[in-house]
Amino acid sequence: MSREYMEFDVVIVGAGPAGLSAACRQKQKAADAGQEISVCAVEKGSEVGAHRLSGAVFEPRALNELVPDWKELGAPLNTPVKRDDIYLLKT
Repeated sequence: MSREYMEFDVVIVGAGPAGLSAACRQKQKAADAGQEISVCAVEKGSEVGAHRLSGAVFEPRALNELVPDWKELGAPLNTPVKRDDIYLLKT
């Protein structure tokens, strides 16, 4: 029985916001050092973003630092948050 293996320099488990940020940052750091690395993000969903329905309030400061031109690239962040309320139900 023959087995084929894929080799990567970096493997990240989970392609959510943290995993994708880590993958992007690894590629950026390598490029800054004049190196080319292979990065693989493994996701349990059928595709990246399959679990994206969250209703999360997103603070873009980290994204601005990681990918400064995210707006020009067409990131699907279209609804600015004007306020955030938290309610606590006490019993």
